[in-house]
Amino acid sequence: MAFDKFSEIAIENHGKKLEGKCLKDLGIENKSKKNDKGGFNKIVESEYFKIDNNNLQIADFWEAGIELKITPLRRIKPIKASEFIRQQKGFSVKERTVLTMIDYHKLATETWENNSLSKKAFKILFGFYIWEKDVSNLEYIFDLVSLWEPSKQDLEIIRNDWEFIVKKVKDGRAHEISEGDTLYLGACTKGETAKSTRKQPFSEIQAKQRAFSFKRFYMDSVYEELLQKQKRNTTSIKKENKTLEESLKELFENYLGKTAYDIEKSFDLNFENYNKLPKSYYADLSNKILGTDSVENIEEFNKAGIFLKTIRVKKDGTPVESIPLPIFKFKELIEESIWEESQLYSVLTSQKFLFVIYEIQKDKKIEFDKLSDLDKRKFLKLKKVKLWNISESGLEEMEKVWEETKKVINNGVKIVTKNGKDFNDFPGLKFNGVGHVRPHAKDKQDTYPLPDGNKMTKQCFWLNANYIKDELK
Repeated sequence: MAFDKFSEIAIENHGKKLEGKCLKDLGIENKSKKNDKGGFNKIVESEYFKIDNNNLQIADFWEAGIELKITPLRRIKPIKASEFIRQQKGFSVKERTVLTMIDYHKLATETWENNSLSKKAFKILFGFYIWEKDVSNLEYIFDLVSLWEPSKQDLEIIRNDWEFIVKKVKDGRAHEISEGDTLYLGACTKGETAKSTRKQPFSEIQAKQRAFSFKRFYMDSVYEELLQKQKRNTTSIKKENKTLEESLKELFENYLGKTAYDIEKSFDLNFENYNKLPKSYYADLSNKILGTDSVENIEEFNKAGIFLKTIRVKKDGTPVESIPLPIFKFKELIEESIWEESQLYSVLTSQKFLFVIYEIQKDKKIEFDKLSDLDKRKFLKLKKVKLWNISESGLEEMEKVWEETKKVINNGVKIVTKNGKDFNDFPGLKFNGVGHVRPHAKDKQDTYPLPDGNKMTKQCFWLNANYIKDELK
C-alpha cells in the first residue's frame, strides 16, 4: 500500500481507504491493549501510514507538511431533524485533540509568525473513528478521513488564544493557565500524571505540564465542516482586529442600563397581551442584540462551546440562584477514576458562559418576587455582560467536590429527615465556597438508580451563587 508522501492528494486518498473499515479488515493484527488509545494511534501511524514513531517537532508527513491526527467519536442519540450531519448520524467528537507539548521557556521566545505550533496544527489529516467501550481497538470503524486547514477567521481566534497563553507565561503566571481560558486552542494538562509539573521562565513556581490542543467543541465543528465539505450558513460576530469578548461588549454596549422592557420595545416586540412571558424571553432579547434567531447560528459560539446564560443579581451583585451544571448518573460517576477524564472536568474546561446580567431594581428581593412576570421585566436592568470560564483555582476546588461526591456514593448516601424534609450528605453550599451538589429534577419521581439498587432524585453539580458574585466583579 505504497503512496506518495510528497503529495497531499495521495496522502488523503490513502487515508480515505480506511473509511468504513477497521484495521483488522486490512490485515493489521498488531497486539494492542483493548482501550489503549495511544497504542492504537501508533499502530495506525506505523502500520497503515508507515510513519516512524518519534517525538520530533515536525509534521508526521514532513514531506508535505501534514500532521496526522487519529480522533475518536462517541455515540450520541441521533437527531434526524437536526441541520448538523454529525447529530443526524449520532456522533460527537469524544475529546480534545492534543497537538504538541508546551515548552514554557521556548514558548516565551516565539512569535506568532515563527512558532512551533504551526507545524502541528495548521494542516492536518484527520482520521475520525467510532470509539466503542467493549470493542477491541483493532475493530474500531473509521467514519471519516479528510484533510483540513483552519479558515482565516478561525486562525485569527487561534492566534488570540495562543497569544493569551504566551502572555501568561511571560507574566510569570504559567501556573495559573486553565484549559478554559481560551476559545478554540486550549492548553490541557499533559504528563505522566495530571499533577506533573515543569519549570517556567519568569517565576519560581512550578507550572503544570501542558500541551496545546484543539478543544472538544471546536473539534465537533471541524468534524461537521468536513462532513459537509462546506461551512454551514452561520453568522460571525467577531469584528475585525477585535477579540470575541471585545466584539460582544460592543454589541451589548447600547443596551446597558436599560430594563428588559426597554430592550423589548427597542426591537418592536410586544408582550403586553400575554398572561405570562415565554420561558425563552430573556434569551430571545439577547439573541436580538446578537443579531440572530439562536446562538446556535453564531459561528464562534458553536466552535468555542459558549452557552448563553441570563443571570439576575441583587443590588449587591449576588446572583439570586446558583448555576446548575449537567445532571450526573450515580453509577457512571463512581466509575470515573481520573479527574481530568471526568464528565465534570470536560464540561468546566471545554465550555464558556456568556453571562447576561440583569440587576433587580428593588431594594428587597421579596418585593420583586411578588411581581408578575410581565411586571418583573420592568424592574430588571441590564447591568453587564461577561464571557466567563472557571479559573484553575476554581477547577481545583471543583475537583474536591467531585471527589467527595464519589466518596459519599461509594459509602452509601445517608438520608436524614428534619422537620419533614430529607437531607443527604453530599457536599453542600458550605463545603468549599465554589461548588456543591443538590437535586435538579422535575419532581421526586424523577430519579436515577444508586449502586445499591435504591433510587434517588436526580442530582447535579452547582456553582455557588456567592462564588459567581466574586467572579463577576
